[in-house]
Amino acid sequence: MRSVSRSSPNAPRIAGPLLALMALFAPPLAAQNLTLNVPSRGAGASQTAATTIEFDAAAIAGGATVTVDGKILAVAAPGCVGNACKSTDSTAGGDDLVLTRISGTQLVQLQITYLSVFGANFCAPSIGPGGISFPVSLSGFTFGAGHGYRITSFMSPSDASCDIPYARVPTSRPSLSGDPLTKLGRLPLNLVLVIDKSPSMAWTIPGSPDIRWDRLKSSVQLFAAVWDAVGAPPPPATQSSEGNANDRLGMVLFGGSAVDASIGGGTFFKLRGADVAPWSAPVTAALADNSFIGGTSVGAGSAQGLTQLNTVDQLTGDTAMVVFTDGEQNTPPCIIRKDEVLSPTSKPYPGQPGVTYLDQCTVAAAEPEAKELMLNGAVLAQTAPRGPVFTIGLGEGGMAASAQMLEEISKETAGTASFPNNGVAMDTSFVDGLVNNLKGGTVSLMDRTIATLPPGTAPAAPMTFIVDPSLSRATFVLSWEGSAREAGLEIRDPDGHLVTPAHASGGPNFRVATVNLPSQGRAGDWKVTVRRFGGSDAFKYQLSAYGVETMLGSRVTESPRLSTGAPIKIVAEIGWDNGVLADLPPGAVRAVIERPGQNLGNIMFEAGQQPIRDKPRSDTSPLAMKFDQLVKEGLLDKIEPRATSKGIELKHVGNGRYEGSFGETKIGGRYRIRVDFEWTDKRTGQIRRREYVERQVPVLPGAQSTTVEVTRDRKTGDALILVTPRDSFGNYVGPGHERDFSVVVGKGEIAGPPSDENLSGQYRIRITGLRPDDDPKVRIVFAGEVLRDGSLATLTKPGGGDSSTGPQNPGEPKPWWQRWWWVILILVLLLLFLLRRK
Repeated sequence: MRSVSRSSPNAPRIAGPLLALMALFAPPLAAQNLTLNVPSRGAGASQTAATTIEFDAAAIAGGATVTVDGKILAVAAPGCVGNACKSTDSTAGGDDLVLTRISGTQLVQLQITYLSVFGANFCAPSIGPGGISFPVSLSGFTFGAGHGYRITSFMSPSDASCDIPYARVPTSRPSLSGDPLTKLGRLPLNLVLVIDKSPSMAWTIPGSPDIRWDRLKSSVQLFAAVWDAVGAPPPPATQSSEGNANDRLGMVLFGGSAVDASIGGGTFFKLRGADVAPWSAPVTAALADNSFIGGTSVGAGSAQGLTQLNTVDQLTGDTAMVVFTDGEQNTPPCIIRKDEVLSPTSKPYPGQPGVTYLDQCTVAAAEPEAKELMLNGAVLAQTAPRGPVFTIGLGEGGMAASAQMLEEISKETAGTASFPNNGVAMDTSFVDGLVNNLKGGTVSLMDRTIATLPPGTAPAAPMTFIVDPSLSRATFVLSWEGSAREAGLEIRDPDGHLVTPAHASGGPNFRVATVNLPSQGRAGDWKVTVRRFGGSDAFKYQLSAYGVETMLGSRVTESPRLSTGAPIKIVAEIGWDNGVLADLPPGAVRAVIERPGQNLGNIMFEAGQQPIRDKPRSDTSPLAMKFDQLVKEGLLDKIEPRATSKGIELKHVGNGRYEGSFGETKIGGRYRIRVDFEWTDKRTGQIRRREYVERQVPVLPGAQSTTVEVTRDRKTGDALILVTPRDSFGNYVGPGHERDFSVVVGKGEIAGPPSDENLSGQYRIRITGLRPDDDPKVRIVFAGEVLRDGSLATLTKPGGGDSSTGPQNPGEPKPWWQRWWWVILILVLLLLFLLRRK
């Protein structure tokens, strides 16, 4: 029997054989005969590594069993406790089987981990193109109306976490066939919101009059309202196709420390249950307090969220976090790369003599990006419980090194990152984070528009949403900028009838309306009109529609690591009814790329000598103050992504995978990718969906483009190295990237981490303990790229080649014969040639 340490480290091996022996002598019981089909997800794709099936029975008789591939697993008694509720075994091929009775219920969970198709870890599959299948037989189970099964499958989240599969499989999902058994939807999800409540949340949103904390409260309320709506139980059933009665939501607030925000009436988590709107009101109440917590520790908030999730983790993959911050981490526990060492640093405010800021998350020397992120000494992506982390960075939190850290967190844990710069975009970030989290379930974005109504009460032109028969519910979401405004939605079905929503809710900046399908209207073109009630100014709004899927599944991924000059590879996986959706019509899947107009680092470089004019605010970094100052001068318009001239067709490469590539990444910054799914096909009918992705394209400097200046103290011998990292396209790295440097010297000592006191992207490295005639070797690495590797005297050369014959003062010019040696050589050779001819 193969080891199961990767899939079920706590699974006992005692109860299974004993219960199975008892089952052999039990009287025969009626059986349901099923087949679990596990399709291949195609060459190069992450493969399904585990499946959990929850059988929800009306009754389970004594002596009931579940047989998988000939292995009999006995169902424990309803009053079981702890390990006595489990029965374990392995198939002949070595696949891991765990059967768990949920104590006190008629629920039984079967977890199968497909060890037979993986090698050393879950990132190295060997499954054949035909997939695998297992016969599954249930004995002693009675089902009926409202009963059946739920199923969710998991795969490896990333190369940083190959030991346990916890990313939900979005397409080509395993399925059950055979005797009729009702599919009730997905398994439960435990989700924690980790919310920044540091003093900077009292600022206004960049470029907006709205206070960050006030606008954030509306966005979080919208998140809760949408999850209420898409998962609300439609009468008379107790379960919708999306929601699960055992879904839980919790919330953590953090500054320099983290505190629980109880939304469960005395408990941390609030259970969905049979409530139509379980979370909107409790979340609103938990955010009512307007006091703040000093410091910013994304690590503290994340650690507390993981701790709370660990208390309800019932099966691998049933947890997730959404982490929001508006600033740079500055307080331990800090999230850093493996083997990095913290070096707390005081940073000055340019133009504010004597005023400093303590950054406790600066590292002494950077490790390569390929190394995993760590939190409290453990690999973040491997910290229990396992689940995706979705990150949102507002304002300064979505710029420079802070944005790259948030993106790394999400990429290593199978989440997504977004970087809003206004209230409506923040709404979208939260709701789209929820939708992406449910990709292994049933929710997709149908369509979206952003528009502005002129002053007055005239309604907007109706927006048409294509509602196809595969959708069981549609939720329309309206959000807008500014407070003290009123607006609503008018919904009409394809026949022009006004439809009253089955569920409706609202907040200071949003309205949510849900219709059930087809009970409230047939498939076709639905029209939704935005109406405002009064107002003397322009009304900017966003209207989105989300659909609860029953057939379509999709996932969009991009190149895991990006940099200026490197193409962005975009892959869309599309499935239909648990199978792949191959050979769609030409142009069915397209990507529209938006990129920034200017690189942030160049703007900061040009403003390098500009002092910080305003008085530094409490617990706010010099870089945040500089960003805020430049926002008032139009920074956001310069770095906002804009659509490029043409879209990219994603072409089918096999097994429902559609691929394309965008190579024009010559500007560093935030890129936005919109993938359009739009086709008419006899297998699906007319389909329209959208998916948005945001990625940071960091500037990767090169040795030839980076400039280095060296000055020496003639008395002490100390050296000051000024490094200005830049790439071959002219993009400056900019400030805030001290943590990306690694410097090694052959002699002397490095006096603290690199610093950028002017916030211009020009980094100072001080070397002490040298004599005036010392010329030690110096190696300067940025984000894994070697910028210089040579003697101190040669660092000013592009590329840093070490061809000197001895130390010299870099501030003095080289002797003329060293600069013109090649001309002298040519002249000597020419002279010798002429002499020989004579």
